[in-house]
Amino acid sequence: MTSDFEATVVPGGESAGQFDAACDYVRNMAQARCAAVIVIDGELGSGYSVMGPLEAQVLLPDILQKMADTLRGQLAKNLQ
Repeated sequence: MTSDFEATVVPGGESAGQFDAACDYVRNMAQARCAAVIVIDGELGSGYSVMGPLEAQVLLPDILQKMADTLRGQLAKNLQ
C-alpha cells in the first residue's frame, strides 16, 4: 500500500479539539454512548476525536485493532 499521506497522531497537537463538534454530532445522531471520528487530510487538517464516557472509551483500542486487521485484509485482496 502506498499513499502520499503520512499517518501521524499527535495527542494535543494542532488539531486537538477541531473535530469534537463533528464527533459529538455523530454520537448524538446515532444515539450512541460513545463515538470516534477520524479525519484524514481534511480542510482543517487531520486528527481524531472521541466523545463518550471513559468506560466506553476503554473499549476503543481493541475495536480499532480489530478494524485495522480487517481493513488490512480487505485492502490486500483489493490491491492484488
